[in-house]
Amino acid sequence: MHRIIIAPTTLQDTAPLDYIEATAMAGYDGIGLRVHRSPGLPFFPVVGDALIGEMKQRITDAGLEVFDLYSFYLEPGTDVASFAPAMELGASFGAKYATVMGADTDWSRQRDNFTATCDLAAQFGLTCSLEFAVIRPLATLPQTVRLITEAEREAVICVDPLHLARSGGSPADVKALDPKYFPYAQISDGVLAPGEPDPALFGKLGLGQRAMPGEGQLPLRELLAALPDDVPLSVELPISLAPAGTSERAWAKTTLEKTRAYLAQ
Repeated sequence: MHRIIIAPTTLQDTAPLDYIEATAMAGYDGIGLRVHRSPGLPFFPVVGDALIGEMKQRITDAGLEVFDLYSFYLEPGTDVASFAPAMELGASFGAKYATVMGADTDWSRQRDNFTATCDLAAQFGLTCSLEFAVIRPLATLPQTVRLITEAEREAVICVDPLHLARSGGSPADVKALDPKYFPYAQISDGVLAPGEPDPALFGKLGLGQRAMPGEGQLPLRELLAALPDDVPLSVELPISLAPAGTSERAWAKTTLEKTRAYLAQ
């Protein structure tokens, strides 16, 4: 049976304690934590012993597994050393993975920064999880495999079903790779825009349209079959998809229930 984890992007406007509380009340198995600022997204700094202690206590009381940390962007001006405080903090919560985004058009610099990020993460017992997306320069699954190969470091891949489809990838492409790359995956459905996938626009596209599992046009069943059995699944369904006035707790509960119902079919 898949363990179900909530991604911070599902409740991205929610402060840390409220986010943990909503996740616990919904009944999720695990939680991802945003401990580092991501470009263009809301960020609530996790600072101060009192807040950190309270977060840890609530996570422990709820029996939640802290899974992945968001998000470490490899940009042209990235100083990898600046990731250290967030990684150290995330590791203190028991996290396993540091989510890394490739956002640099200079391949060599991006590779070197990724290598250094993997080395830094390893100091805190973390493994880097590369997430490709057509909204960034690291846009496809083959590019992601190439970056890991050239870096010569142990790293994994976080497959987002929407970005896999938008980049022209398929479940067969996932199935063809070593299962070690996929210790977990994201889950959401979505809709492709007219003309997608369009390689000419990779790295320049918008976020795309997401949907509840089973309510879009992505080959989710085939993708789940291509992944290792019972891998943990991270739910990425922003609350912006919800009807106006939906509370954080209600949305967390809805996303979990609909995801579990889809997996049970």
